[in-house]
Amino acid sequence: MGKFKKKVYHKKYTNDQIYNNVNLGFTLKSSAVPLVLTVTACAIFATQVLYPLINFTTQDLTSVAAQHTALAKISGFREFQYSELQRNVLGSTNNSEQVQEKFYISIPKLNIENAEVETNSSNLNPETALGHYLGSALPGQNGTAFVYGHSVLPFFYNPKNYKTIFSTLGDLEKGDLIYVIYGNRSYTYEVEGQRELKPEEVNPIENIKPEYLRKSSLVLMTCSPPGTKLKRLLIDSVLINTSIIQQNSIE
Repeated sequence: MGKFKKKVYHKKYTNDQIYNNVNLGFTLKSSAVPLVLTVTACAIFATQVLYPLINFTTQDLTSVAAQHTALAKISGFREFQYSELQRNVLGSTNNSEQVQEKFYISIPKLNIENAEVETNSSNLNPETALGHYLGSALPGQNGTAFVYGHSVLPFFYNPKNYKTIFSTLGDLEKGDLIYVIYGNRSYTYEVEGQRELKPEEVNPIENIKPEYLRKSSLVLMTCSPPGTKLKRLLIDSVLINTSIIQQNSIE
């Protein structure tokens, strides 16, 4: 062991300016690049993810700015119209002398309460109210009333936001109830089942019950799977009860 000596290394200092000068320009550039990248990444995250996430989960009305973000495209909040419904527009009104401008739908299982439906709607982008298809039956009439609405990823489901209102429509099962208030009458529909169709297969003026039965039915439609626009989910229901209400006051 005596043959090995412990070596100690000492840092050598020099006054040579070649080694002591700092290249200020290089230092600033090398520091600025990662700083700019970091700030840019934070800005993108804040505007494209954080802001829309807060808007989607806390507001009943989706802002226009939030609908044009990356998160909106991924989750289904982007602008969308049911363009396949245009091919069946009849341009005629229902067989009724006094058509109410709107009616209301409640689905207790989905926590939907008095959702507004625009009667005989020409709007194929129902983001402020559900749409009732022009030419389909009115609630309570013989035939099928056809109502359509938007859906997004179920994580963002808000029954008061018309961009998300039908996101959990697929949870409805046979026997579940749908309530409709139209004018001074309340209608109770019972779910009979659900269908999934390609957009071009949807017929909004089709009666789901034979006409000779003279039954009133209701179909609710949205996109499927939620958050995508690939197919259409249709919920079929039939009228089981009608009652007169004292006043048509929806809050």
